[in-house]
Amino acid sequence: MIHTLQNLVRSTDARMAQFYLSLRQERDGLLIFLFHCIFRDEAEINRNLLDPLDRITVDHLRKLIEYYLEHGYTFVGPDHLLHGLPRKGKFAMLTFDDGYYNNTLALPLLEQYKVPAIFFIATNYILQQKSYWWDALWRVRKAQGASDKLINRDTLSYKDRRNSEIEQSLIERFGADVLKPHGDIDRPMNADELRDFANQPYVYLGNHTADHAILTNYAQREVRREVENCQRVLTEITSQTPTAIAYCNGNFNKDVIATCRAAGLKLGFTIRPRKNVLPLTADNGDLMRLNRFVPHTESPIAQQCRTYRSDIQFYSPLRAAYLKLARGQNA
Repeated sequence: MIHTLQNLVRSTDARMAQFYLSLRQERDGLLIFLFHCIFRDEAEINRNLLDPLDRITVDHLRKLIEYYLEHGYTFVGPDHLLHGLPRKGKFAMLTFDDGYYNNTLALPLLEQYKVPAIFFIATNYILQQKSYWWDALWRVRKAQGASDKLINRDTLSYKDRRNSEIEQSLIERFGADVLKPHGDIDRPMNADELRDFANQPYVYLGNHTADHAILTNYAQREVRREVENCQRVLTEITSQTPTAIAYCNGNFNKDVIATCRAAGLKLGFTIRPRKNVLPLTADNGDLMRLNRFVPHTESPIAQQCRTYRSDIQFYSPLRAAYLKLARGQNA
């Protein structure tokens, strides 16, 4: 029911965007896009070694970059936000969450089109070289013949727990090897790879907590430990200290923001699907509550790109309300 309603609202927004943009100029702003895994092609997705999430391939990413460049957008990195974007203009930003090795597939596109991107890293996965828990769950349940709907429901049921509790539950259910990666498709980068990756000219790294912790599930001292440990490890590995954090699962509140600021973080990224309206200022908290769209493959990429530009969208407020009510995300 929810999936059907979601697709209905998305299709309505797509038609509205086509009509709206044919009549008037879009409002200036910053569009930020969230990706997780990057696949070479559909055949790689269909191996079912990890949760495909949004099923984005290298070709999908290429099409998105080309679309916005052709429509007059300038791609920016975190430094541009910290120095202050102009009050007028059309800007775009690429972000990737988690720290998958497969994110290295984006490098040739960043270099070809000279566009920056932020990669948010969950450092304990880098250090311990284990599968991300949602991928482990997907892989085992798929092998058992479970439907995507059942797996998604199972995944959602874990999101009110701490990461250590989730992993322990998976080990008890499926065995000690459940968190063992199956290859380059599903594994995180290792420390040496991350160090080399961070030195690429269009790559910025960001904080994604030590354990990929959904911070609203943790006590305040635990939130501080998760954020500060991630900062420390990334600095030790790369000699670069992040200025940005992506809140895991999009969950945050005022205490989380205060802790992140105390750790030296100046930019915070949510998963609220909205355009960021200019100007963005630190004074009113805009920079710690940046909105991100999540491209997917349930409709053509070009259609989604046009929809994100529109200043009239029904999906964005409805999705934001759902996240707040169903997942405890602060709006």
